[in-house]
Amino acid sequence: MAFVFDRLLLDGELLVGKDLVNYAERMAMDPKSGKWARPISDLLIDLVTQKSRALQAHTSGTTGTPSLIHIPRRDLVASAKLTARTFDLKASERVLLCLPGEFIAGKMMVVRAMVLGLDLHVIDPRGSILEKLEKKDRFSFAAMVPLQLHRAVQEDRQRIEEQFGTILLGGGPVSNAFIEDIRDLKTSVYQSYGSTETITHVAIRPLNSAANKKGPAGISSYAEMPFRAIGNCSFERDLRGCLVVNTPHLSVKQHVTNDIVELSDDVTFRWLGRWDNVILSGGKKIFPEQLETRTAGVIPYPHYFTSTPDDRMGQAVCLVLEANEPADIVLPEVMDKLMHVLDPHELPRRVRALRSFARTVSGKVIRIGEPG
Repeated sequence: MAFVFDRLLLDGELLVGKDLVNYAERMAMDPKSGKWARPISDLLIDLVTQKSRALQAHTSGTTGTPSLIHIPRRDLVASAKLTARTFDLKASERVLLCLPGEFIAGKMMVVRAMVLGLDLHVIDPRGSILEKLEKKDRFSFAAMVPLQLHRAVQEDRQRIEEQFGTILLGGGPVSNAFIEDIRDLKTSVYQSYGSTETITHVAIRPLNSAANKKGPAGISSYAEMPFRAIGNCSFERDLRGCLVVNTPHLSVKQHVTNDIVELSDDVTFRWLGRWDNVILSGGKKIFPEQLETRTAGVIPYPHYFTSTPDDRMGQAVCLVLEANEPADIVLPEVMDKLMHVLDPHELPRRVRALRSFARTVSGKVIRIGEPG
C-alpha cells in the first residue's frame, strides 16, 4: 500500500490534508518568513495535493549545471525509514529543520517528519540557529551544514549540548580543526555521505566521542574515521578509483560518483576528494579537499586549492583566496601558516586573490582552475 503524504506534526499540532495546505499557503505569504519559506511551502502543497507524482529535486551544481531529477515517492519512504533505523528515531520525537528547502537535505527533513510521525520545528536557515530557538527547545535530531554548527558552538557550546541529541552534518567537508573542537561535545555529531541521487545519506561517520559509541576505543583523531554504509547499502570502485554506491532500498540500484575513495571493504571507505579536482604533480596525486581540511581555520581567508600548469611537474598546487587585499600583501602571512600544516610538495607554487568567489545557489564554492 502506498504511503499517503497528507499529515504532519508541527510543534505538537497535527495538521491533516486541507489544514496542512492552508498552513503552507499562510507560511509562504507571511512577510516575517521571507523567501526561505516558499520552497518549504511548495513542497508541502506538492506532497499533499499531488498524490503520486514523483518529487522533483535539483542536484547541487558544484561541478556543473544543476540538473533536475525525479524521485519516486516509494523511494522517499524507503530513505526516511532508513534514517529512522540508523538514528533510532521514534514517532513524536522533536526534530529541527534549519536547512534550505530548495535542496534534498531540507526536503527530506519534511518527508521524514511525515513518514515517521516526527514533531517538526521549522526555522529560517540563514544566520544564527540559536538566535531563532528558545532555550527550552529540545531536539532529538537535526541536520545542518558544518558552518551552522561551527557558529552555534562558538556562540554557546552548552546550549548545543542541552538542546540537541544528534546532529548530522552534510553539504561539504569538515575541517580537522573543527572536528577536534567538537571531540568532547556531549551532543552526538555525525558526518553524512550522500547526494540528491541517493536521496541523502547512504553512509555516516562519527565526528566525536558522543557519536562513537560502537567504534574503536582510543582513536587519536576523528578526522581519520572512515565512512560506513547504513542499512544494506554497499560500495565498489570504478576504473578511475571513484565510488560506486549500491542502494538496494531505492528504485535505482547503483550510482556512479566522481568521488575518489579508499575502500577498506564493501561497506567502509575513506573519502579523498573529487576526481574533477585532483592535481597530478610530479607523478603524485594531490587532493585539494584533503589540503583544505588541514588549512581551514588556519588561513584567515575563505580559500580553495586548484591546479596550475607547471613545466617541470606537469601541474602544481595553486591557492585561491577570497580577500580584499592583493595576493602579494597577504602572501607572507598565509605562507607562514601553510608551512606548519602542509608537506613541501603540497605547498602552492602560485597564490591568487579574488574579491569574491563564484558560488552555487546552495552556497558551495565553484572552483576555477588556472588556464593551461
